[in-house]
Amino acid sequence: MSFSKERQDYHLTPRGWEEGIFQGDVLGGKKDIDIPADMVLTISCYDEKSYPYSKSMFYDKIIWKSDDKAKMNALIKKFGDKPDWFGYDKVK
Repeated sequence: MSFSKERQDYHLTPRGWEEGIFQGDVLGGKKDIDIPADMVLTISCYDEKSYPYSKSMFYDKIIWKSDDKAKMNALIKKFGDKPDWFGYDKVK
């Protein structure tokens, strides 16, 4: 069990990476955002601490991929394979 765990979803769309839901216990609660109908990829990004004052552990996982691989690959090429998220400088 972790001391703190926050999750931010991102969806890759023809407009770029868009924020999805947020769930957290430090920054406060939950923010629901409608899922874009034209998304091709969804990634959940996590910031987790095992105990107070510990370093954050940043990680992500793909939770959904479109069957349209050509469209998904074109959008990844255009916008990158991951969203601009504060934890990515630590997990790359």
